[in-house]
Amino acid sequence: MSAIKEIEKTVLALPPEQRALLAEALLNSLPPVGDEKSEAEEIEQASRRDKEIETGQVQAISEAEFRRRVEAARKH
Repeated sequence: MSAIKEIEKTVLALPPEQRALLAEALLNSLPPVGDEKSEAEEIEQASRRDKEIETGQVQAISEAEFRRRVEAARKH
């Protein structure tokens, strides 16, 4: 049995609370994933999007409409 499989077997035998703590520690040990933006970049993007809404370039939608569109896209 490989070392990973042995560790997995041991960990899965732990109570759920201990597995959750271990999972959190493991996830926190990983580098960030995806499109990591600086706070300044996020603020710039939010400001730009706010301006687009205010000037009518784009139209805001409700959360319910957003979720409806996401579900529709998943079905296609």
